[in-house]
Amino acid sequence: MLQKLNTRSKMKQILMIVCALMLAMSAQAKNKVIHRPAYVSNTAMYELRPMKVEVSKKATVVHFHVVNAKWGGWGVAEARLVCNGDTLAFKSGRVITHDGTKVLADEPFELGKNVDRNVQRDSLIMTFEPLPKGAETFDYLGKSGRRKREIKGIRLSEGLYPSLLPADQPFVDDGQPLKPLKMGLGEASATIRAHGGGTILSHNDWRNFWGQLYRCSNDNDSVIVYRSRDYLRQLPFFSGCGFGLVEKGVNTQFPLLLIPGETLTLDIDLPAVTARNNNMGDRKVTMRDCYRVGGTIGDINQVLLENQELMYSHYYMEEIPECTEGETFAEWSERLWQSLDAFRQKLQDRHPDYTRRQREFLRIWVEDVYVCSRIDYAKTLKDKMGAEKADSVTGHLKETYTLVDPHFKDMLIYQGGRTFYFPAHVAHIPYLEANGFSHSEVCQTLKALDYKDRLVKRMNGLEVLSDSDILAANPQFQTPLREYNDSIRLLVERLQREAQKRMMPPPDATGDKLLETIAAQHPGKAVFFDLWATWCTPCKIGISAMEPLKEKLKDSDIVFVYLTNETSPEADWKKQVGNIPGLHYRVTDEIWKQIPNITAIPQYYLYDCEGRRQWEQTGYDEQVLKDIEQQIGNALK
Repeated sequence: MLQKLNTRSKMKQILMIVCALMLAMSAQAKNKVIHRPAYVSNTAMYELRPMKVEVSKKATVVHFHVVNAKWGGWGVAEARLVCNGDTLAFKSGRVITHDGTKVLADEPFELGKNVDRNVQRDSLIMTFEPLPKGAETFDYLGKSGRRKREIKGIRLSEGLYPSLLPADQPFVDDGQPLKPLKMGLGEASATIRAHGGGTILSHNDWRNFWGQLYRCSNDNDSVIVYRSRDYLRQLPFFSGCGFGLVEKGVNTQFPLLLIPGETLTLDIDLPAVTARNNNMGDRKVTMRDCYRVGGTIGDINQVLLENQELMYSHYYMEEIPECTEGETFAEWSERLWQSLDAFRQKLQDRHPDYTRRQREFLRIWVEDVYVCSRIDYAKTLKDKMGAEKADSVTGHLKETYTLVDPHFKDMLIYQGGRTFYFPAHVAHIPYLEANGFSHSEVCQTLKALDYKDRLVKRMNGLEVLSDSDILAANPQFQTPLREYNDSIRLLVERLQREAQKRMMPPPDATGDKLLETIAAQHPGKAVFFDLWATWCTPCKIGISAMEPLKEKLKDSDIVFVYLTNETSPEADWKKQVGNIPGLHYRVTDEIWKQIPNITAIPQYYLYDCEGRRQWEQTGYDEQVLKDIEQQIGNALK
């Protein structure tokens, strides 16, 4: 009997232990901790980085690294989480100040309260309502002042930045050289897909080959299909009118070389991009972790993406040799050649799997850098040495400068039609002529492009060309030049009609009285002033966003006045005025400087029906648009 009791007691103990373990395991299953979760940052300055997420049935706790604490005061005006359509409210927060592993302060955090600058403060712990069951990702939506701060696709899966892309497959080397390119017109296209809960933006206000605006068509937030009827030299990033994809709010570009008749696809893992830019995690995230390219020119675009040091002179400036006292131009340019050739070899060694086409593309890219640096040696050396030092030692270079280049015959870029993978530098025509290349197809092409560019510049200045001007151009340019000229003629005619209604002569008043003087010309009406410039993107975004409000108020006693200065080229101003209903003034820079309180643009002022200044605002965002509508409503009461 005693033995049976002991057995039952042991079984009971075992059962209790099992139950306790199951309860513990159940609690652990419900409480989850994710270190360094993958995400896509849509913030402008990486102000917050999610470092850890704690998930339980009671709350969701997100640990942020406060990046901009070392630069100045900061704060969070609004904060919430969004998951599967549900909004999870902020409950409480703490700000932690560290010195290494030692906690110096643990303070309560309040929304809307500014936190002082502190280079050691690196943690903001925010507690929100619990995530819904089965959640895999969530978004952080917040505001700093009036600016939105969004971090999308914060993952709850374990593992550090799992790639959303297929395995990297090196391009097969078939031994073929880089194929020749000739000048031609045609549609260039690329399809770009973003993965990982983020969005991608494309530059949408570049001017194309004919001086017209081109845009990208967005199928949705994560897919862009880019098309442009244009000559290839204007499409690459290098030309200054190029095309680069950017993760929203992130300065990481994906420059693309687009060629009419060729295909290109680009897939981007945006969480991997964020991780690479932030240098977060134990595993080093490489450029190839962030994207995959495909299509007939995917291979050369891979070279472009992986060697971006060659796009910006400040990256390869280390490779540019300084000039020494008494050194001749021939001696310096030889050292330039040797240094850049060694740099090319270093880049090539970094990618031993490059095919022959890729190696040749890299080579002509470095050769293009060499020629540009050699021709514009004065600017190159000033960037390298500083203006004062360069001026003191480059006098002998100027005396011995020559366009004749002993390495011209060794370069691949001018052989086999490879020149036009890079910008067609019309300024290099004398260089080609000095090296016996004046009658080559390359040189003749550059001259044709130079003449075309000068015609387009004249048309951009609203000059209507004569038929003889167009007939003197290369035959393949004549049809599109004539079409563009016809559109300029129609534009000029429309602007002349609109000028009587919209473009107003500035009143005879000093800048400090200018706005009051204009407002007084509209007695009994409120006057809204928008101070802008043709080159100011935020200004144009605000103007466009305000059009629905203007249409809504078209029968009200409100006048919209747009004011700019001489920094807006007159031709550009006249073009844009035609698409912006309202009264337009262009004043001198002297008058502009006298207008009170202008620290930036766009700058807004509102005068009520009695001619009194009622409201002013610097800068534009979505909240400003709401404020403008409210303030105009008050002024019209």
